[in-house]
Order: sequence, then structure tokens, then C-alpha cells
Amino acid sequence: MQTLGTLDDEALMALIALGEIAEPGRELVLRHQRALFNRLAYLTQGDRDTAADLAQKVWEKVLTNAGSYVGKAAFKTYLHTIARNTFIDWLRVERSRQQISLNQDWDDETTTAPIELADEGPQPDALVLASQDTSRVREALYQLSPIYREALILRYMEDMSVEEVAELTGQKLETTRTRLRYAKTQLRTLLESER
Repeated sequence: MQTLGTLDDEALMALIALGEIAEPGRELVLRHQRALFNRLAYLTQGDRDTAADLAQKVWEKVLTNAGSYVGKAAFKTYLHTIARNTFIDWLRVERSRQQISLNQDWDDETTTAPIELADEGPQPDALVLASQDTSRVREALYQLSPIYREALILRYMEDMSVEEVAELTGQKLETTRTRLRYAKTQLRTLLESER
């Protein structure tokens, strides 16, 4: 008899769809939580609390909608698509809150401190510009527009191919290549201006 640890992600999703949520769901979370959290932390500019909240929402969506998972794409792509959509929804709400708060007199002295991510593997900072100081690269990443930051994160942090990034973001392949080139150019410019 196979243990849950030996089953692939798609088989675990099939078990969840059949109603066995607790153990297969826990196994999926153990396999993918670190990468999911790190990606969301970069997208939210290092806001660990928001990243944790968004990760929880992503897992809720994955587990409650397991029956709709048809396996056309790899589970990792499915998970990151849900994460991307959850982040976009959160970003829209935040932007609407910012528009409201611009009309009010708020004391905005809250800044997000740089974070150290839990992932022990190579950071995208090291892959993008290996010779640069990690904190400088992280701060420069935070200055990029979310679509460019996302492209870099998926390509270099998640180690996805350009084709996978295009599929995940729903963009044409050439659009994705252009975004990656532009994002790397912007990142390089930001880092050079700090010297």
C-alpha cells in the first residue's frame, strides 16, 4: 500500500476531491508551502503577515475546489495560478483603499522592513545579479511594478521556463520575454542608481 508521501500531487488532489481532505491536504501544504509563501512575500514587498494571509486563502481555495482540478497543467502551475489570482484580488482591494486614504489625513510612517525568507535554496537575487548585495536587490525588486516583479520571481525564484511563465500569467510568449527583458533592465538600472 502506498503512503501519501509517495503519491504525486495530482493523486493527492484526486483524494481531496473524493473527500479525504485532512491528510492529503497536509501533504500538499508540506510540499509547497515554503515556495508559495516565499513567492507571496516577494509579491507583497516583504510583508510576511500579508503573505501568510494570502497563502492561507490560496490553500483554502485549492482544498475547497479540488473537484474542479482537472490536471491539464501540473499541480505547481495550478497552485501558482491560484496564488497569482489571489494576489491580484488583494492588490485591487489595496489600491482602492489607497485611493480612499489619499483623501484622508493619515500619518504614513509605517514601512515594511526587509525580510529574510525561509527558503534555504538560491534566492532570485543571487540568480539575477549574483555579485550584488542581497538586501539591495530585494529592495530594488520591491520597486518594480508587480507584473515585472512577478515575471522575475517566476522565472528565477520558481525556476520556471519562459514558456511556463507565459502559460501561468496568460500572456503570449513574446510578451513574457519582453517583460523579462524589461524587468531585468529596470532592476539593473535601479541597482546602478544606488551606487
